[in-house]
Parts: sequence; C-alpha cells; structure tokens
Amino acid sequence: MKTKSHILFIMPQLNMGGAERVIINIMNHLNRDKFTISLLLFNRNGSLMEDLNSDIAIYSLNICSVAKGIPKLLLKIYQLRPDILFSGIGNLNLYISLFIPLMRHLIPETKWVARQASILTLNNRAEKSPKLYEWLYKRIYKNYNIVICQSKYMQRDLVENYNFPKEQSVVINNPIDIKKINELSNKSIKYPFDRNKIRLISVGGLRYEKRQDLLLKAFAKLSDKYTLTIIGDGIKRDELEKLSKKLEIDNRVVFLGYLKNPYPYIKSADIFLLTSEYEGFPNVLLEANLLKIPVIAFNSIGGVAEIIENGVNGVLVPYKDINTLVETINKTVNKYKGDAIRDRAVKKYSINLIIKKYELILKG
Repeated sequence: MKTKSHILFIMPQLNMGGAERVIINIMNHLNRDKFTISLLLFNRNGSLMEDLNSDIAIYSLNICSVAKGIPKLLLKIYQLRPDILFSGIGNLNLYISLFIPLMRHLIPETKWVARQASILTLNNRAEKSPKLYEWLYKRIYKNYNIVICQSKYMQRDLVENYNFPKEQSVVINNPIDIKKINELSNKSIKYPFDRNKIRLISVGGLRYEKRQDLLLKAFAKLSDKYTLTIIGDGIKRDELEKLSKKLEIDNRVVFLGYLKNPYPYIKSADIFLLTSEYEGFPNVLLEANLLKIPVIAFNSIGGVAEIIENGVNGVLVPYKDINTLVETINKTVNKYKGDAIRDRAVKKYSINLIIKKYELILKG
C-alpha cells in the first residue's frame, strides 16, 4: 500500500518575492513521512534556490517564457505522474488550468491544486488583454480540484466575481518560519539612525501600488524626532528619492534598496508602516509582528484588515488619509506590548500550524 504522496510543485523560477518564499516554506516543511516533494521550474535561476531543502528533487525546463514552455511542461508532468500537482503563482495557474481536462485523461489519479497569489480583479486589469483573462478565469479556473486563497478577501473575489465554486476553494493564511526569522533578525547590522530617534520602517517593492509617495508626504508632517528607513527596490525608487529631497526630509529618510535579510532592521524599529493601495496577504506584516513591532497600515483593498486587529497588534487607517496616519503614528509610540504582539503572530501564523492545514487539504 502506498504511504507517501508525490507532490510536484511548479513555479516559473525562484526569484525574490512573497509567493516564492511561501512556496519554499511549504515545500521545506511538509511531513516527509506523508509526502515526497519535487519542484519543476521553467528556469532554474533565482536567488532563493539556496533556501530549498536538499531532499527536494529539482527539474528545470530551461525555458524563460512560461507560455512557450507549456508543451514541454505538460510532457514533464506526464512523465513524472505526480499524485498531486501544485501550481503556485499567477498566470501559470491559468495556463495549466487550460490543459487539466486533457491531462486528466492521461494521468487520471493526479489531484490538481493551485495557490492563488493575487487578487484576480486587480491583477487582470494589469494584463495586456484584461477581458480575455476575465473570460478565461470565469470558465476554466474551476478545472482545479482546489484553489487555496491567502485571505478571505481573495476567496470572495474568486467566488463572487469569477463564478468559482466556493466548495473548491479554501482560505489558508501565509506561514511564518519563526525559527528562521528569529535567527536572521539577530544578525549584526549598523542601523542608519540612532536610538534617540523614533525609528519608522517600511519594507516592500518600490512600485506605484505600494504608494510610498503617501508615506513620504505623511512623514514630512512628523517632527524631527522621527526617522524613516525604506527597504526595497523598484521602478519608483528615483522618483521617491527626489520626492524625499523636495519635501526636505532626505536627512532623516534612508533608502537601503533590496535586502535579502531585512529582519534586523525591522527588529530595531519602533513602528512598521504600510501604505499600499492593495495587498493580497502581506507576509512582512506577520514578520514584523513576530519581531514585536506594531504595524500602522492603510485599510486598503485585500487582506491587510484580516491581519491587523486595532489596538492589539497595530492600527488601520483610512486609505490615503495622511493626516490620520500622522496622528496615529504620534499616538502609537510605546503604546504596545511587544510580547503580546509576538504571541498573537505565533498563535495564528506559525509554520507548524499552517502546514497542518496544507497537509489536510493535500491529503483530502
């Protein structure tokens, strides 16, 4: 009798990103007495490759384009004949769903699972052919046996806007690897500002939807006792640095760019800030809480409101309301008990808890 299920995870590559980190966490922590883990990549490049456990079998199609690599992908899936196929990100999920009916004839025992990494209604607007993507998601995405959503908001969007059967979806929040984050947070760094100042921090890609421009405009209204560290890179960096100079706050704002290990900086901060227009289910908020840091965030579209409990681990502020953001920052300093914030994060998002939920779905 077969005791282990073979799971084949599929990703384009393992570059830095929230979705990639979550998939690695899942692969690394699944129970090896229950599962054999393989990973199929379109391209083996990626700075997160080194984070994979050594017992994970890795296959590569050596193709950069997801669309062009689909025929080769389907052939490899047929050859490997996994018990469970797990697609982990964006349009790759959609492309695979097109061919699930065909593949079911070839490998009928395979269970097809996708993890939804974005809010579809927002993600599709950014596509070159948004109407086509909307049409496809409404008609073929239900080919999966189950779609795992990060947040309740993401599930509602999928069910209400794409005619997706609710019984074929489940909400499983993102996990945090407590041991690893704690270890990384203890690495030695030279913090850019001294402890006599109140240290604010923000971590994320410097893109339009992250709205760091609103963050800088709010920060300009705070007194000189505050400093701001921004970690992340992206197409908006030059523009944001120029805005910082224009607002005459560049002497107390620092852009550190992308850092593989931002955790010592987060741990050394007093408050974590998030000003995004929308978010799926931002891991960095869970990680900040794990490191005992309260979060002040705009109450934006997506899963942020499911993470922040006002007065417990942070505060939600109306989106774009800079004045309220400033007032909230001034009121938040030294208000929160770090141990209580950490304990809440551990209780809700520990990797052991989340992995059990995944195993239940995958084995079910």
